[in-house]
Amino acid sequence: MNNLKTVSNEANTQSTRTSDKTENGTPIIMPGKETDKDLFLKMLVAQMSNQDPFNPQDPTQYVTQLAQFNSLEQMMNLNDGMEYLMGMTNGLLVNSAMSTATSLIGKKVEAYAPIEEPDGESSEGDSSEDSDKKTLTGVVEGVHMKDGIVYMDVRIDETKELKSIEYAALIKVSDNNTNTEK
Repeated sequence: MNNLKTVSNEANTQSTRTSDKTENGTPIIMPGKETDKDLFLKMLVAQMSNQDPFNPQDPTQYVTQLAQFNSLEQMMNLNDGMEYLMGMTNGLLVNSAMSTATSLIGKKVEAYAPIEEPDGESSEGDSSEDSDKKTLTGVVEGVHMKDGIVYMDVRIDETKELKSIEYAALIKVSDNNTNTEK
């Protein structure tokens, strides 16, 4: 019974191995699957070892390919490093904005009013003339983050309505009890 299980396991393992490789043993890379740097080197070695002895390739082609591969590898490493650095920087900026916005709780602020979209949504808008934008004043009662953007919950002076305003729309800050600007 154990021998039968061993034979069937070996057959399953062998069929799995052969389905991932060609009849020559070359790995099959499926579309969309990630390939690694070693694949290029394996292909280059296979190309060198299987070349026609009566019509060998020019060695400068190999040197050129290796130089291109080296450049590609360095660009990939640089790209990975930049992505990591951007992620760290974005995290620091969001944390800093959240910390600063939190320190504004209880303070009177002036900020650009969100532009009302026809569908009822609001956005900060990016018009080129800041003087055309409407401003709101009120007291910050809280802060929150949504989709990586820091918002201040501001009680508007005119309407006493609580509005969420992007921290980036902030113009100036003053103490709630006094009119001194900070």
